Amino acid sequence: MTLARVLSKVRALMAHNLTVDELLALLKDESLKADSIAEEMECAGCERPQKEQVQAAREALAKLKADAAAQTAGLTGPDAALDIAALPEMLALCLVHAAGREGRQEVLRQLAQGPHKALAKESKRELQRLKQKGVQVQEMRMQGEAVLRPLPESEAPACYASSIDAYGERAVWWAGPARQGVEVVQVVISDLKGILAIDALALSRRSYREFVKRLPRTNVVTTAEISKDHARQLIAEAETQGTRNGFAPPESYGAALRLLGPAPETPPPPGDNVALGPDGELPHQLAGAALFEDPLFMSWIPEEEALRSFAARVDEIAVSQLYLDAPQRQQAFERAAEDAAIAYFTPRRRALYARRLSEMAHVLAEVGRIDAARTALAVSRALPGDATNPFCRALFAHALQSRLERPAAAAPPSPPAGTLITP
Repeated sequence: MTLARVLSKVRALMAHNLTVDELLALLKDESLKADSIAEEMECAGCERPQKEQVQAAREALAKLKADAAAQTAGLTGPDAALDIAALPEMLALCLVHAAGREGRQEVLRQLAQGPHKALAKESKRELQRLKQKGVQVQEMRMQGEAVLRPLPESEAPACYASSIDAYGERAVWWAGPARQGVEVVQVVISDLKGILAIDALALSRRSYREFVKRLPRTNVVTTAEISKDHARQLIAEAETQGTRNGFAPPESYGAALRLLGPAPETPPPPGDNVALGPDGELPHQLAGAALFEDPLFMSWIPEEEALRSFAARVDEIAVSQLYLDAPQRQQAFERAAEDAAIAYFTPRRRALYARRLSEMAHVLAEVGRIDAARTALAVSRALPGDATNPFCRALFAHALQSRLERPAAAAPPSPPAGTLITP
């Protein structure tokens, strides 16, 4: 073929007036033979295909419209993309549009990542159209070598989480490498209300090191390093729990999600950095009450309604004439604390506190409080099936022990809201 004829065919292809919708209509018209469709394409200015190619396009179109079971057995995955890519360009582009209208994402993704530039470009457009219609479209992995290579794991910025307060709230700092430093997402989360506050920061590596140095590290509130997956999982779990309880995340959460990316498919096991030692779990479970001697647990108290009910019972014990001396009052106080704990620690609350304790075990281990870390982990494993652990009783007892020891005249009959204890 001479250069002049090649240029002539190129001009004809560029000038054809056959639209995709018109070609689809021709392929769907069962009264038309393959030769007739090929002739129509040639008359419209397209390069004339072979009748076998037209028939192959018709068969591919029929498979695209088949039901899910037929799709699985027929035109799915890479085979579908290969079948379409093997057709002449006009027929192939026609089937790309058909795949988009049928919602066949797996076909479009294969073509979008294929070597045929025209088909790849059109497939990406079809995927974008599906997104605009509200269809959940799986993101495609970037092809080729990354321009900005990710940092080695040893050089990646560390992530952090604070200890947990009495209300199940804590701060999480997720960090990832950026082109010119570190992208940071700092979040305040609650295991009841979800994501309370969230914002994103762009810092240089030096600024991030200074930022980390200023994170809280005191006896009563401290910060521990956690893995990137751990940080992302905590944020995801908070969103899920908050939504389940009717709390929507702040508007800024949407922008932060673009940095965070998806949550890990396999969550890291909580407390995985704690070894219980040769004695096993039982001795540490029995020492559950000792956790409240650690400053990180001194602020932990039951929810207000349960605590106020227990406070009223303690006031009765403090002034009752049924108890002759302090030891008898103490025994009555401990029985009341145990009764309150059994009523309070429903299966849902046991699961909630078990999760808090397993997370605290990680924090305690990271800051070097190994004995408390082992106790927290052991209690977290026992708690889902047992509301009589010493930890449960001590949650009430440590909060109001000083109230029992006040002189009877100093014990008010009804404590005001928010002033039951001073940790």
